Amino acid sequence: MSCLVMDGPGTGEAIRFRRQYLRHDYEVAGSAALDYLETRKDVNAKKAGVVAISLGGYYAPRIASMERRYKACVAWGACWDYHATWKKRVAASMKTELSVPGHHIMWVFNTKNYEDTFRKLEGFRLDGVVQKMRCPFLLTHGIDDKQVPTRDARSLYNAVGSKDKTLKLFTVKEGGSQHCQRDNLSLGVTYIADWLQEKLKP
Repeated sequence: MSCLVMDGPGTGEAIRFRRQYLRHDYEVAGSAALDYLETRKDVNAKKAGVVAISLGGYYAPRIASMERRYKACVAWGACWDYHATWKKRVAASMKTELSVPGHHIMWVFNTKNYEDTFRKLEGFRLDGVVQKMRCPFLLTHGIDDKQVPTRDARSLYNAVGSKDKTLKLFTVKEGGSQHCQRDNLSLGVTYIADWLQEKLKP
């Protein structure tokens, strides 16, 4: 398989050097990536899948639900309602440290306070979106993920409209039970690659 690895809005080079801040309509970036692949003769853009990690659990399902040219979708870690996730994080920060620093979410949105940030987070909900997905869908999630609870993974999986969908929950015993299989990354990578090979085969 060929891989196009990209920094979308709010990540990596896109934000650091191009000032492309995080946006909820991530299908804009997903469609642009596929437009680019269609210009190349060394790949088969008609057999493209989309994979994204961590907050990519929002990006990939959003893209695949809105951009029907993708033939497979992998959410590498669940994200169901990012607005609710941050509400809980900020509330928890009154008692303990945030798992993700609060200033980070303001930086990726280019906001100055939580009020403006939460306004932008309103669009980061997958309910009402993923019901439109039709391509094969894989969701991998660690049972001991400290950032996103398993119930969010089940909510996302249940809402996805694809008839062909798989939920892989990695357990503590087998490994890969932490956020995006960070405790045994090779397990997550191998499972995803094998699934994609099966779904995108000629």
